[in-house]
Amino acid sequence: MKKQKQRKGRSISNSDSSQERLLDQLFFQRQIHNIPKNQDQNYLLREDQAIEIEDQVFEQQKDIKESENFDIDAKKEEYKNTIQLNIFPRQNEIQLKDYCQILPVVVQLQSIKASIQQARANLDLICVIDVSGSMEGEKLKLVQNSIKYIQKILKPNDRIALVTFASQAFINLSWTRNIPKNKDKIKKAINNMKIRDSTKIALGFELGLRMIRDRKYKNQVTSMFLLSDGVDDDKGADQRCKSALIEYKIKDIFTINTFGYGADHDPKVMNNISNLKGGQFIFIDNFQQVSERFILAISGMSSIKAQNAVLNLKQLNEHFKINKIFGDDILWQKVNETEFQLNLNYIIQQDQKEFALEIEIPQKNTQVTDIADILLVTLQGLLIEINSEFSKEVKLTLQFSNQQVIVEPNQLVEVNYLRGKAGDIIGQAKEYANQRKYDQAQQLLNKMIDEIEGSSFQNEKQLLLVIKDLTTIKAICQPRQYEKGGEALMLHKQKKHIKRQRSISNSEEWCSSEELQMNNLRNGNLDLSVGLKSSDSASSRRSYSLSPGSDYSRRKPNKNRQRRRYRSRSRSSDSGSQRRRKPRNQKKRKLKNQSESSSDPFSKYQGFQQFNSRKKSRSRS
Repeated sequence: MKKQKQRKGRSISNSDSSQERLLDQLFFQRQIHNIPKNQDQNYLLREDQAIEIEDQVFEQQKDIKESENFDIDAKKEEYKNTIQLNIFPRQNEIQLKDYCQILPVVVQLQSIKASIQQARANLDLICVIDVSGSMEGEKLKLVQNSIKYIQKILKPNDRIALVTFASQAFINLSWTRNIPKNKDKIKKAINNMKIRDSTKIALGFELGLRMIRDRKYKNQVTSMFLLSDGVDDDKGADQRCKSALIEYKIKDIFTINTFGYGADHDPKVMNNISNLKGGQFIFIDNFQQVSERFILAISGMSSIKAQNAVLNLKQLNEHFKINKIFGDDILWQKVNETEFQLNLNYIIQQDQKEFALEIEIPQKNTQVTDIADILLVTLQGLLIEINSEFSKEVKLTLQFSNQQVIVEPNQLVEVNYLRGKAGDIIGQAKEYANQRKYDQAQQLLNKMIDEIEGSSFQNEKQLLLVIKDLTTIKAICQPRQYEKGGEALMLHKQKKHIKRQRSISNSEEWCSSEELQMNNLRNGNLDLSVGLKSSDSASSRRSYSLSPGSDYSRRKPNKNRQRRRYRSRSRSSDSGSQRRRKPRNQKKRKLKNQSESSSDPFSKYQGFQQFNSRKKSRSRS
């Protein structure tokens, strides 16, 4: 018997034979037009077929009309004013000293709820999903359920498309409106996702880009969700994705959110891909939280107020330099020596973001006037609902004195400065941990914790969350622990505190739509068993508990029933008359129990894989 070739850290599905891969190749090269009915590929589409059957978009109805008896221009101006841009220094008046000083500054972006009630923008969502061998089993089922939750949240005028990838990429669902008559079609495409062999992230990403580029119809908001739990077979997947984005020259505005599962995926690649379009990188360490992460992301995408938003910082005085912008290594782009730019892409309703930076204040003998303009901050974008461009501008002006100045603590600046600095420290500690310098990483983290605890606002909720995250990261900055998803967790926390990325642990930053949908999930209002057809019966029988106290855990399988059976058998027998029977395959059962009780969510998959490989080797010998 031929030994099946396996890649390190991945299991290859037995259903992926060379014959099936050949059929896939011939089908997508259009050398054959039909695949035998016993193959799952008859649910797949070629790109030309997907474009042919694409659903039309539904035109957005505007609430503001020319015929209405009020000033449209005034209403538009009022709507533009719902986006505010502010800049706050730690102090407005500064005493010059014999040495240089560092002044913390916070740039604040606010999106206030408008009095004009507009229908939200329609959404085009494409899910690009890894179906390699390591996704087999519970992982894939959780992802399938998560997409079904998204389907329940999407409005009838939204469209969804589905692409899967392994060593090749496939279209499982063309752009389809989420109307009632299409519900079964969408569910069938989700249920028919098939496990294949290895991982080529760039192929799935490129096919997703072509689906966006070649659309005949377009909704106002477009987003891509890219999900993977592994490492690409070939290095440089993020660079290939970047090259494809440049090559395709897509003019449409869209964002890319990436989801990395567990310890096996490559966080740098997934983060770099999300940064290509100003999206989020979301690390999922617990598979049972996949649905929460998905719903939080899609709820934000369904509440978008403005798109193509760009934030720009420009230094105005040569004596006052920008010393540091927190996130300059992962978020901000350096235009020149005095200018930095951040592509926000989208601004959502009721959003609030703070970005921290440091300004260097020169010493006494420098030629400085009493009042000086230090920094210019501009924000530009397009308001979707009224289809109108907007521009905001604010200047930082400071006063200087040789006399002593009394400084009163500013909570907004202090809290957000410490939070941004903590995100930067997490990034530095990550670099030390990558070099196995765990002691230096922990020293940095301890120093940051001490600085926060010495603040006047140490008990403020946001800083308490920062201390909690720093403590968690400090615990994994040690041998063996860091290798189990440590880099991905630190990268996720770094973006969380620098970019104010949404988090399921910080509900205070959610907008109303995000809060509504997350409460619906936790209260069981997004029950997947409602309205399922016979094709979904297996999923409905194995539904997941979504009550707050259940911790989103599935019922334990037959293992506990077998244990109770053995206990009752031993108790019913006379003492010593009958010996308790030991279960067969005790070694396999022991390995299974150990893997299920492990805190590492990947151990049970790897455990079975190791056991089966040892068993096969013994049978051959």
